[in-house]
Amino acid sequence: MKPLFDENYVTRVLVVLENGPKKVLENPGGGEFMAAMGGAKSGLPFMVFLDAKGKKLADSNVMPVPKNPAAPPTNIGCPAAPEEIVAFGELLKKTAPRLSDAQRQTILDEFTKAAPKR
Repeated sequence: MKPLFDENYVTRVLVVLENGPKKVLENPGGGEFMAAMGGAKSGLPFMVFLDAKGKKLADSNVMPVPKNPAAPPTNIGCPAAPEEIVAFGELLKKTAPRLSDAQRQTILDEFTKAAPKR
């Protein structure tokens, strides 16, 4: 999957929400950036997709709350459940227009294979 992501995204990881002695590992301003991008209550991993100019295209808060459809969507985290994988596919469609349907399916198939067995 890495080549597909590398061809379509510039990825960056910010270390945030550490506790105790690991707090020093956090990226300065990382928590504030996460909050500004809509991830203050999202948990980890939280993903935000920006265009080349830094404009937000989407984030990983895409999962509806089944018992409360009026509630704001929650964070997808690392896609594992079938509905999370489908939602992640929609994020890929929205944020990586050069990614072909077959390439997108390859990524989703890998998440499906890695998902915990229920």
